[in-house]
Amino acid sequence: MSSLVLLVVLSLVGCDGTAVSTGASPSASVSEVPSTSPGELASGSPSIEPTDQLSVEPSPTEAPTDTPNPDHTPSVGGTGPCFGSAQTRDGFFAPFAQAVSWPVYCAVLPKGWSVEDGSKYHLKNGGRLFIIYRRRSDGAKVVLDEGSVCVDTTPCVPTGDSLGTIPFGDREATLSSTSGGILSAVVDASENPAWLLTGTGIDARDFKTIAARLHLLDQ
Repeated sequence: MSSLVLLVVLSLVGCDGTAVSTGASPSASVSEVPSTSPGELASGSPSIEPTDQLSVEPSPTEAPTDTPNPDHTPSVGGTGPCFGSAQTRDGFFAPFAQAVSWPVYCAVLPKGWSVEDGSKYHLKNGGRLFIIYRRRSDGAKVVLDEGSVCVDTTPCVPTGDSLGTIPFGDREATLSSTSGGILSAVVDASENPAWLLTGTGIDARDFKTIAARLHLLDQ
């Protein structure tokens, strides 16, 4: 399966039913994860330059609503607490978690957040998942990037001032902050897999809360 590249692009709408992105229809072709670093992606919408055009597999069958799942009812792949629609949880996170051998995390967010267009994964180099969450009230963003992060993107963590360690789900991450206001929490930065959460426009307390609440999917 190492030669197979599998990507998913989610066309998502906000928790209140407002469209987040008018991206390609489910049957359209999509490009691979852009080579832009997570820090750059966190600072704005990704600029996706198509390279290898591939058909989406599997094709989504419903338009996601990106509403939270407050009752944490278990769903396919143990994604119940994950923020987002059934398509986000069960059509994006669940199949990826089942396809890779390492622990996969998702964000657990309150109302007011949405999943921004640009969510992708691929399975080369052991697999990599990338997803952007945006807070609609002020445009704050957090980017969850895990797997072959430091293999595919160099440097994989924005250079900044060390702020010690914080919880990252059930793991411990190194926290840093750049002069541009990007917060980064990384686990195993020199390894594959690695786990990285970056945030822009968000204060340290909210960022730490999101990092601590990251949910480990059942595999």
